[in-house]
Amino acid sequence: MKDQLPPPDFDRSRYERPNQDWICGHTCEGRPCRLGPSPGGVCRANAECTPWLETKPGETKGLWKCTRPREHGGPCAEGPGPTGTCGCPIIPCAPERTLRNLRGRITWAVIALTVALLLLAIAGPWKWRFIAPARVSDPHRNAGFNQLAQERFGQPGCAGCHPAAEAGIGQWLLAAYHSDPGLLQFSRLAQATTRQETRMDRENCVACHRGFERHQPDVVHAHSCSACHREHQGVRMAPPSDVGCAHCHQDAAQLASFASPSKSPSADFDPPVSAGAVVFRTERPSQGRTTAFRSFADGHPEFAARSVGRKDPDSLRFPHALHLGTTVLLGGRKLECADCHQPDSTGSYMNRISFAGNCRSCHALQFDPFNPELTLPHGSVRAVVGIVESLPLQYVDLARRKGLRQTDEINEFGRQNVAKIRQTLGGGEQLLRLVLFTPDPRQVDPKLSSERRAQLAGCAYCHEVKADPKDIAVVTPPVIPDRWMVGGRFNHGKHVQQGCLECHPSITASTAASDINLPTQASCARCHSPQGGAPAGCAICHSYHLFSRP
Repeated sequence: MKDQLPPPDFDRSRYERPNQDWICGHTCEGRPCRLGPSPGGVCRANAECTPWLETKPGETKGLWKCTRPREHGGPCAEGPGPTGTCGCPIIPCAPERTLRNLRGRITWAVIALTVALLLLAIAGPWKWRFIAPARVSDPHRNAGFNQLAQERFGQPGCAGCHPAAEAGIGQWLLAAYHSDPGLLQFSRLAQATTRQETRMDRENCVACHRGFERHQPDVVHAHSCSACHREHQGVRMAPPSDVGCAHCHQDAAQLASFASPSKSPSADFDPPVSAGAVVFRTERPSQGRTTAFRSFADGHPEFAARSVGRKDPDSLRFPHALHLGTTVLLGGRKLECADCHQPDSTGSYMNRISFAGNCRSCHALQFDPFNPELTLPHGSVRAVVGIVESLPLQYVDLARRKGLRQTDEINEFGRQNVAKIRQTLGGGEQLLRLVLFTPDPRQVDPKLSSERRAQLAGCAYCHEVKADPKDIAVVTPPVIPDRWMVGGRFNHGKHVQQGCLECHPSITASTAASDINLPTQASCARCHSPQGGAPAGCAICHSYHLFSRP
């Protein structure tokens, strides 16, 4: 391999050797020596060449030849002296430092001065003012936290989370050496990220915030607490940003590494709910939720409750399309969503639907067309059986309530009405079966108006009723969820400017209670997107720490 040749216009006589620490003192005169100074800055040149003694065959003395290179003028006219000394001696110079050498010396001086100032700053009485990045948040500086830190770590204040804080530089270096990864573990330090869980997370943060060290029960690895929860930002911690979520949920390869059969049952992944709340549960996929997406408006999967083929297992018979159409009227007008769905005290969610509060105004549970005051109880098959089996007594009581006082009148009222009800609907077992098991009251009297048909409906009109040899019948109780998507937060109060049908358009065509009429992800993204202008961050709907473990 040959050395690269210099360009034709390269002037070797002016070569200043910038990669060395010294240059010849004659450089500024345009005649630097070829040899140049020594590494220590000592002039090494005293002649322009080193003469060479040429001895021809048969000669004993020989002749001295000048060896000055052609690029430096070639052989000189004077030639070497008789003793082989160069005929062009060089006056010794005072070598000068190169720009590289001067820059290096200045750099090291600045480094030394900086280190000295740092040592002075962190060793002096004002060191805490110097090293503290910013004010710590209120939850980590009050009396309660100091007491907890004293009990758990033996030291209050900063030392509660940073044990080496009060110990000085030596302990700081020792703590850095024993950290994970350690100070000298160069390969691990090179591969480490700011999102990996650290020893401080395990020993300090989790010691107080138990149950918050994992996002999912069998997550492959935990993240550093400080990756999302930034302390020393003022009176409050900076809220988590979407960057932390995107670290995993935007990385298809990262999510693929999580895709493995879960070691925990599906119920372990269900977020906690308030006591007594009825929720709609969706089974977690066996391989986990590993769909990568960029944002809520870009690739976010459909809500699990709205996934293909999902049905509400509730056995209640309730067609929204019928109740929102022109068939069912309330006070002569069509029903609206707000007639049944009322916000709770917080305005965030809707109150639980109840028969007494929402259904009885239309479904009065009447069974006698001639005496609408007489109704069946709701919620107990035994109570219904008791009413039907004691009809004569019910009519006697009704007669008294109508103002009849004579015994003969009361008995005659009861006899006539028992006869009418038996002629119209049947009596005894026939009437009881009609009340319990007849789903369509039009079979009783097709000429009844729609309003009267609803009032005279039996149990099976809305409920699943099964025969039971012990209790005659068993009515399957309805299960109406208070929360449909427990993994996310929602506030109806912040959406009052939207009409119900804008987010729930499918209810006008829903003919079965098994239909899930929740908004789709795409309908939410119309507003919660850069185009829609509404906030679309992950934390708007989701909490990271969903699972509390002892």
